[in-house]
Amino acid sequence: MKKQITIIVLLLINCSVTWSQIKITTPCNDELLKNTPGRWLYYGDRLHAKISKQQQQEILNRINKIHQFVFTIYPSPLGIDAAWFPFTSEEEFAQQVKIDHYPNGSLKEDFVNGIPVVNYEYVAKFYKYACGFDRHKDEIMRGFPGEGGATVGVSANNLAGLLPRDQGAEGMEIGGRKIRMMLPVKGKWKGYTLYHLQPGSGTTMVLLHREGMLPYIPVTRKQYLDLSISYLTKFFDKMMTDAEESAKLWGIKPDPANKEKTEKPKKDVLKYYRDELAATTAAGLLDTPAVITTVMCYPDTNYPIITPESEGGKMLATENPAYFRKDLPKYVPQLFVLSLEKDGWSYTPKEEPIKLMEENFPIEKLQVMIDK
Repeated sequence: MKKQITIIVLLLINCSVTWSQIKITTPCNDELLKNTPGRWLYYGDRLHAKISKQQQQEILNRINKIHQFVFTIYPSPLGIDAAWFPFTSEEEFAQQVKIDHYPNGSLKEDFVNGIPVVNYEYVAKFYKYACGFDRHKDEIMRGFPGEGGATVGVSANNLAGLLPRDQGAEGMEIGGRKIRMMLPVKGKWKGYTLYHLQPGSGTTMVLLHREGMLPYIPVTRKQYLDLSISYLTKFFDKMMTDAEESAKLWGIKPDPANKEKTEKPKKDVLKYYRDELAATTAAGLLDTPAVITTVMCYPDTNYPIITPESEGGKMLATENPAYFRKDLPKYVPQLFVLSLEKDGWSYTPKEEPIKLMEENFPIEKLQVMIDK
């Protein structure tokens, strides 16, 4: 009951908490910091979705439940300020891309025909206390507000963190939806696939979705290789055309030797991809997921086209337009992405919040919130 009362009080704290110090009578050191009571702070809200008050309250009820998961694991921070906030926005899932070009030839992309959903997030950040500097060694500086900090995040109805939306090249679409690269797989955690930003990164993510259906569609090797061959053909053709037009503009007579220099890498790269397609066909792997390490359609024969996830490869996928149920309100969570981000500070095991989350976060309770 005491914890529940604490939560209610925290919700009433004004978000304009300022940076402050704690006066002490003994010299400040790491041991003292580790035993200084910290604070849970409500950092205000960022509610941008244009929805009804009732729908907003439904979302906040879910976010408060997620906060209770985190607070129960870490109710009494030591030497740390824990600040949390909710966020909402309106998004469109599985958008198609409409491609055009500006007068200067640069690419223009407009996204259309997406499925309207409400994305909302729970974010908790942990800021370490520090000893005062030089003239203020008789002070402990509280952590909030500060920069950096370890983070726990739970995002609903949005794959942007796991399947970044700022990737892809013109012509690399399936069903009008851009092909994207998922984050690399790190391993398993509590039975779930664990993703990370990059090897050695302190940020890991887990995707939770309804059983029997994925919110993304893996791109097959055949799809990727066919599209890559088409893209690279246009890529080299445009390179040669641009060179010819530039020569004409400057009144320079085209040099056949320069054309041959451009045609050779085109032939080599296209042969490289066609050979990969032939080998994939012979091995019966055309329908397996395409997993790559470099950017898509990389025009260089010195880099492997397909790389296993075990060696750092990233699976290609598109958002699945069939995943979101239309019989549910757009604010109901139909998928979650849990993210845990460590910082560069050193902690003792009992005070490291992300380690405690990795060991104790009730992922099964988050799973059962899907579609409800």
